Amino acid sequence: MSTATTNVMKSDKGRILFVEDERMLVDMWHQYFEQHGYDFLSTKDIPEALTLTEFEQPDLVLLDIIIPKEKPDGSMDLMAAQGYDYLEAKKKNPKIKDIPVVVFTNLNTMEDRMKSANLGAKNYLFKNGVEPKDVLEAIDKEIKESKAKKPVKQVKS
Repeated sequence: MSTATTNVMKSDKGRILFVEDERMLVDMWHQYFEQHGYDFLSTKDIPEALTLTEFEQPDLVLLDIIIPKEKPDGSMDLMAAQGYDYLEAKKKNPKIKDIPVVVFTNLNTMEDRMKSANLGAKNYLFKNGVEPKDVLEAIDKEIKESKAKKPVKQVKS
């Protein structure tokens, strides 16, 4: 379930969609980003993340890779790499393909970093030991770069 599903932005800094299954992390980062002037949405569900990305048009997606998934037999696959599913689907959707993604995960292999980059992630942050200011700097950078690339809409008088 998302923490917000409105198109009304309170912030001029931008809106972040955090795709994460650990509630404690969602709550912590929600507070941190709002204190630093960002609007915040979150979900732990990949289909909902894709819907929110398309309809809410966040300025950036902060994406965990390992998100548990229910198996057909009803048990949970706790190591499901659903973040890659999100990246693959996002890359194919012209309405959302240009929204920047920063991967934020406990996976820290070169293979994971390369796979994320090949699927369109703009940055890759290893959760373990990362400083909040470093996450904020990476997000600020990606949002500023993304906004600089967007064409300016002409207002007709």
